[in-house]
Amino acid sequence: MANHVVDGANGFVASHLIGALVARGDSVVALARASGEVVRRKVSDAMATLHLDPAMVQKVQVRAFSLAEPDLGTSLSEVFAEPCTYWHSAALITFFPRREAELHAVNVVGSANVAAAFAGHAKPGSRYVHVSTAYQHGTTQGRALEQWPEYGHPSEFRNDYEHSKRAAEVQLSRTAPARRGDVLVARLGVMVGHSGTGRALSDLGLYDFLRVVAMFARRTPGERVRFVCHPGAALHLTPVDGTVDRLLALAGGPLDRPVRHLVPPVAVPVPELFAAISRHLPVELVAATAADVEAEPFSRFEAVVNMRCKFTSPYLRYEYEFESRADAEPPPVTPRILDLLISWYVREGLPG
Repeated sequence: MANHVVDGANGFVASHLIGALVARGDSVVALARASGEVVRRKVSDAMATLHLDPAMVQKVQVRAFSLAEPDLGTSLSEVFAEPCTYWHSAALITFFPRREAELHAVNVVGSANVAAAFAGHAKPGSRYVHVSTAYQHGTTQGRALEQWPEYGHPSEFRNDYEHSKRAAEVQLSRTAPARRGDVLVARLGVMVGHSGTGRALSDLGLYDFLRVVAMFARRTPGERVRFVCHPGAALHLTPVDGTVDRLLALAGGPLDRPVRHLVPPVAVPVPELFAAISRHLPVELVAATAADVEAEPFSRFEAVVNMRCKFTSPYLRYEYEFESRADAEPPPVTPRILDLLISWYVREGLPG
């Protein structure tokens, strides 16, 4: 039986990860700001999504913790009593402006506190997994490589969230555990629900975009809405079940490559995504170029929808290429899976 410590335990990825770990018989200490009841409910729902026995959630040890405190607001001697794999998943995810200070406090300073706690208290043989995002690459042209990054100016990113995740990786690269080779940075793609059912316990990313589009589509059905997109834009939608499988495999294997992209080998072209959404909502989404919109300006309706999607739609304006290897690549989102993801959220996930 292996020992694991997972922070941010009530998050989307972490809750599914904890469920998978407990189901295979491992010992899990879950760290979260939320209460034990909230964490267990979230993990129980995640286990049901993964077709695991939700009753096994009672085996999870839940502890309160705080990223803001150097000792993480908990007993580090107890948390690190045995050699373990520490999963740092806790993060603030927001694309809204004027949140730079909060993002820095949580994603940069908080991550530094966690890494320092691990370096100072973890037993020999322990490993540290830092959950990051492939989009820390920002708007830099060219292929995103699987290597430790260099500092980037805030202007090189779509939002302060991306910048904060880059900064966290940079500072982690300078720590003793990273120099010893005890660290894995797992850069995830656009997280979505279960590949077999479409069920998603998240309102972020794609689902935030869907929620806004659905609100306008239901108010004014039958409208056309164009979004400015890169001609080669495609999103690396990554189902949570495949992501958890790859995380477990990588964390249990050799850490000879400390930075890995957990993205599918094939991305979903934006026109295909738009077509899938339009099949399930009374709206016609169209991928347009900047020249198209200059020749035919947005209607008032299109302008309003674009304004409401302004924090997620920038991801449609770039072409992405991430270095990856087969052992880290979750299975791709096929047209069937894409339809499941969209239909489940429209049916079950949207506000009534």
